[in-house]
Amino acid sequence: MRKHIPLHALRIFEAAAHHRSFARAAEELNVTPTAVSHQIKQLEELVGQPLFRRFPRPISLTSAGERLYPVLKTSLNQIAAAMDALNEDTGMHPLVISVTAAFASRWLLPRMVVLEEQTQFDLDIRATESVANLRDGDIECAVRYTTQPPEDYEAQLLATDRYIPVASPDYAEKCKGIPWAQKQLIQYQWKNPTLDAPGWKKYLTALETSGVDVGGVDVTKAYRLSEESHAIESALAGHGIALVSDILIKQEIVEGRLVQIGNVSIPGLSFYVVYPPDAPRRRMIEEFLLWARDEIMDVEEKLEGE
Repeated sequence: MRKHIPLHALRIFEAAAHHRSFARAAEELNVTPTAVSHQIKQLEELVGQPLFRRFPRPISLTSAGERLYPVLKTSLNQIAAAMDALNEDTGMHPLVISVTAAFASRWLLPRMVVLEEQTQFDLDIRATESVANLRDGDIECAVRYTTQPPEDYEAQLLATDRYIPVASPDYAEKCKGIPWAQKQLIQYQWKNPTLDAPGWKKYLTALETSGVDVGGVDVTKAYRLSEESHAIESALAGHGIALVSDILIKQEIVEGRLVQIGNVSIPGLSFYVVYPPDAPRRRMIEEFLLWARDEIMDVEEKLEGE
């Protein structure tokens, strides 16, 4: 049978041993110095020998105290770590996730309420075009848009997209029947120069291959924006035709706020959910992945049903 363990007294002893001061231990634990002295005296009576040398000042540990302190410190740290892990498992803290600015603004943020309702946890979203460092412990996972996922992380495929030209219904009606050379194109800056950007030049080549006359199209006269999300907003406002990832605008097509121009598309890249193999909250990350896949499939089914 386990002997009674005076946890309160042991916690007070650990603080006093750490600070080498009863007064500072009392301050840390929000008790009086007298209470600290009383608890340590009881603990010394229980173990049958002194744990501190009270004189000369400052206090110091006896050989018995030196034996007890490191064991107790390690045990308390392990208990604190276990409690933190339990808190994380229950989703008490938001899952910290890095995503591109376009994915954040056009796909993830509009679904935050649904995410919280269906998964019972929320996200701390870090929108950036920089590749997040998943080893420093600050960011727990990332949605990366690439051709190949990194080999040193777990990488689960979320979706593979295609690039399609879209416009507002009003602009689509306005430019119906006019040649491509007279249509206003909208383009944006491709952030990663190492990837082969699926831009307007590629799309116009695909149109020519399909038999569409694109003679006279001058891509240099396209509206030039810095972000894909801005290009989508410009298309929604009726400014012209944007060539964008279908994953980011399928909901707008379902709602009728954007329409695809023609039926030609070009291959895009893939979205991967990436995280360290030893991620502490792997279960939450995988739950987010499954939820995101379901959301993408749900919109796809709505499009197919039209």
